[in-house]
Amino acid sequence: MPSTALIVDPLTLKGRELLACADRLEGIIGGWEYRHTDVDEEHQIVDFAGGSALVPPLGDAESLAHIDVVIVASDGWSSRHDHLLTHLEIHPDSALVDLTGFDELRDHTNPSVGEVDSGTRRLRVAHWALFACSRMVEVLAHFSNLRGSLAVVDPASAYGKDAVEILARQAAQRVQGAEVEERIHGHVLAFSAVEITADEIQEDASLLLPEFPLAVTRTLAGCFHGHLAHLGLSFDHPVEPDDVRDALEQADALVIESLPLSLDSVPDREQVIVSPPVISADGTQLALTCMADALRIGALTAVEIVEHLL
Repeated sequence: MPSTALIVDPLTLKGRELLACADRLEGIIGGWEYRHTDVDEEHQIVDFAGGSALVPPLGDAESLAHIDVVIVASDGWSSRHDHLLTHLEIHPDSALVDLTGFDELRDHTNPSVGEVDSGTRRLRVAHWALFACSRMVEVLAHFSNLRGSLAVVDPASAYGKDAVEILARQAAQRVQGAEVEERIHGHVLAFSAVEITADEIQEDASLLLPEFPLAVTRTLAGCFHGHLAHLGLSFDHPVEPDDVRDALEQADALVIESLPLSLDSVPDREQVIVSPPVISADGTQLALTCMADALRIGALTAVEIVEHLL
């Protein structure tokens, strides 16, 4: 029997991207419901391919009792999310897919890049760069014992549509020489870049890729959209550049494209764009750059998780 799915905050950037991919769950999801977590009591309206639907506020936990899977696409945490936590406590077998990575949900979820561990029905979509790494490791692991470093560069859109609007205002204020009044998670990103902790990505990497030692850094950049990551890999023995490229071309959801590469080319792409791999003179080091529409990759990963859960 088709299941009932609830999208929490369908009007966010993540929520809209999920709606754009929701038709792939036809036959699995029989009915969609929506809730928002704004503090007001007003109903919102969500538009999608099949028409429009009302989005009431997220209410008490009992109103979620009939839901088979909850998909969280919020930009921020509010008191209304407490009803979701109560629902998860009352219904321990209920399914949850988290697109947000909120600290409040980390203890309730395991990271996933699409695969589902039979031991849990509550998963969070891992950072897109770990999705890319997992696909590479699948095709490169046979060369030797892999290890590496991952430098993630995230844009303002990683923090939702409000952050994109704030970045535009920051840029205008800096151009005018005015004091920047608003911050994005405490930071001024316009014409700047800020290194922040990558502890959560590092933790998820160790859980998702336990056989692949990976050191992770994370930078917030003054870009509106488009995600970037630099990956460096080390091999025990020299590898041939053509062999590496042939292997990467077999990886699912990755596509190697010629230089120059631009973040402007990634919106709405369903694959991770990978630069031609560069191999050190001794053949033991590899460097490449990945670019992606992380909103699209995240939504497609969520869809894959739901397919496995239901």
